[in-house]
Amino acid sequence: MPLARLLALAAAATARRVPARGGFVAAAPRVRTTPLRRPRTTKAVALAALPTLALYESSAQLINDAGCTAGAAAGAVAWIKIWTSLAERGVIDAKLARKIVHCGSGPLYLLVWRFYSDASLARVIAALVPALNIVKLQKASQDDNELSRAISRSGDPSEVLGGPYVYTWVLLLAALLAFRTPYAIVAVAQMAVGDGLADIIGRRFGSKKWFCNSEKSYAGSLAFVVGATVASMGLLRWLGFPAPLAPLFTISCACALVEVLLTDVDDNISV
Repeated sequence: MPLARLLALAAAATARRVPARGGFVAAAPRVRTTPLRRPRTTKAVALAALPTLALYESSAQLINDAGCTAGAAAGAVAWIKIWTSLAERGVIDAKLARKIVHCGSGPLYLLVWRFYSDASLARVIAALVPALNIVKLQKASQDDNELSRAISRSGDPSEVLGGPYVYTWVLLLAALLAFRTPYAIVAVAQMAVGDGLADIIGRRFGSKKWFCNSEKSYAGSLAFVVGATVASMGLLRWLGFPAPLAPLFTISCACALVEVLLTDVDDNISV
């Protein structure tokens, strides 16, 4: 084959189609390669991710804590719904239903604390439960609704921002400042169980009133001490702490006495 013919075939091979015997054969397309670039991450996204990356060692911890919060929030809604439904059907008195909600909401929330991870951010995730309830209470105080009727004394929506509002703020501060500590556990037990049982028993059996406070009864104060002591011991043991009887009994007596003496302060604050 002449040299000119060979050069012509070599030049044709670089074209889009190459002439050959029996027809045309498609030439390989040219592929331009570009170096891989590192994906860009904005500073805002990086800074927002830092707390989660630093405080959560694994995604499993985050999923676990989110699940605990979702379960606690759903449980709180169900707890209120059960007793409000019974009150609306006339099965139990509305005031009794309200106090049962008062007695159980705090301890039930503390029961879930056991299942959170050891991550530093766990307390913040746990605090979302009372934080969301605070928002719900603020909305419930604006008009007549099932929630305001369930937790207010007279059904007035404005009363939602009284005792129930303070109660929920106490749970929020307990989670943020003293998560899974004996201080928070005992404080919530005194406020929820002690104060709640004092009202329930006092209304039913409290014919003998205190000489210094005609609104508080000896029976109610006794129920406060017994209920708060038992609840404190049970919750402490559930969360892995020792539960000495004598100190807890003394604390309960002191809180019951404070409730009797401080008449101008909301019980959820004084206790």
